[in-house]
Amino acid sequence: MTTDLWMLVLFTLWGLVLIYIPATGRLLKAGVGWGLGNRDGARPEFPAWVGRAERAQSNHAENWPLFAAAVLIVHQAGKGDDVSAVACQVFLGARMAHGLLYLAGAIGARTLAYYLGVGSMLTVYSRLLF
Repeated sequence: MTTDLWMLVLFTLWGLVLIYIPATGRLLKAGVGWGLGNRDGARPEFPAWVGRAERAQSNHAENWPLFAAAVLIVHQAGKGDDVSAVACQVFLGARMAHGLLYLAGAIGARTLAYYLGVGSMLTVYSRLLF
């Protein structure tokens, strides 16, 4: 399997981690009974970091298909190379940093990580031009 595909696998697994961070925060605050219930009643007030974790997970979910398409299209076209491999590695690192920085509330660094990820993903797509 190529480096590009491995980075897609790892990015997907990172999404699983991002799902459980806010879920754990909600359970710690509201309790297991609330978590296992229908949650039809009023939503408890959660700490700010839980909301940031939810938004980080949502952002990950929005970016996953874009990255998956880039990797799979470049791979299928036989255009994957050392540049796409490095770009995929940078993308994974940037997106993991983005999630953690979002959780920490570090707006400036989080934004930098976001745009580093976007640039890396565009670099993967650029391999189709060469």
